Amino acid sequence: MEPQTSIVSDKGYSTRADAAAGLLGCYDALQNTNYYGASFPSDIDMVSNNIIEVGTYNTTYGLIAQNQISADNGEMSTLWSSMYDAINRCNYLLQQSDNISDPAFAKLATQAEARAIRALCYMNLLSLWGGTTAGYGYSGGAGVPLRLTATTAIGAQTTPLARSSEADVATAIRADLDFAIANLSAGTGTRVTKNAAQALRARFELRMRNYADALKFAQQVPVVSGFTTAAPSSTTTPDAIWQLFFSATDQNLYAFYWFPSPGGRNEFDPSQGLINAHTTGDLRLPINNSTVTAGTTLKYTHTSTRDDYFNIVRYAEVVLTIAEAAAQTGDLITATTQLNIIRKRAGLANSTANTAAGLITDILLQRRLELAYEGHYWIDLRRTNTVQSTLGTGSTTNPNAWDQAYRNLFPLPLRDINLAPGVLTQNPGF
Repeated sequence: MEPQTSIVSDKGYSTRADAAAGLLGCYDALQNTNYYGASFPSDIDMVSNNIIEVGTYNTTYGLIAQNQISADNGEMSTLWSSMYDAINRCNYLLQQSDNISDPAFAKLATQAEARAIRALCYMNLLSLWGGTTAGYGYSGGAGVPLRLTATTAIGAQTTPLARSSEADVATAIRADLDFAIANLSAGTGTRVTKNAAQALRARFELRMRNYADALKFAQQVPVVSGFTTAAPSSTTTPDAIWQLFFSATDQNLYAFYWFPSPGGRNEFDPSQGLINAHTTGDLRLPINNSTVTAGTTLKYTHTSTRDDYFNIVRYAEVVLTIAEAAAQTGDLITATTQLNIIRKRAGLANSTANTAAGLITDILLQRRLELAYEGHYWIDLRRTNTVQSTLGTGSTTNPNAWDQAYRNLFPLPLRDINLAPGVLTQNPGF
């Protein structure tokens, strides 16, 4: 019988239904437990001390939570390979969709979704393994292997590939997102839209410290009606711009890792540092540190069905991007206005900051509280070059892991280094 769950690569896609199924396969790659199904955002919040690991995965999650990550940590291997699997699915769809001549096939829109997903994956690869110890967008920043064509057969296509520069990967990311912006329709939902692509471009430019461009793209995202009066840290509309779909038959592990038995394994707890970062009256505290079940969060609660959606892009992030980019470019009025939207939603008084530096400090705090457990805080620390000043507690004679600046970049998986001797280079220090 012809296999029903996969096709041989040389057969390819011949109809728009094939392409539609292939595109769903790209989204499916994002749902991988080792990617957005649990690991990626959780690892980021563990290494930045938003989450503490209290379970039994001591050699993987436990070491990440201590920033004692080595190249043979299993999480490094599965994170890396899951991202490249998603990229390869997108590459194959882009290659094959060019062969479909059906006039009813929405080729550009299909390719735009795939390119947005590919851009997201390369953004995530750079966020963990790329840049410099000072952050992103600096001269000489490390990149990752840049594969923009499908790998379908062992041979020339699987020859080890050296790392491209951060600048070259950034060029590819911008090209993909610009294509997506030009060929997608506005809207929100469980698929990439123009709104989501614009927000991702703004996110990327903020990371790269291109604040004028970050402001431009963030301000192009349509204002969300009802956002200012919606519940803080909302995990549904109107806040959600792009939510990754999960169901009882296509599950994630968020609630399973957060909640105790029955229904979970209580692998994660909120850190005391995150709890203490909330001020009196902050409506996000009982969301980030649930008062219903101690040591859990209200962002992920479906322990039986494990079908909580995951927010890849929220409008709250867009508002905070506008605020930060405006402050960085000298528009303190816009920065203050946008910051106070988030503070008011959280039940807080308006900010008292009246300088760019003061506003940025408050904005970064609101990002930590608003976007907790969604995979942003470590990247914020890296892009602002504050990992050591925020998390470092050691001394020159007894340094802890966060004092060792080389650990600001994750180690490339040892398996991949060994498979490409002399071609794929490790990040210095590992």
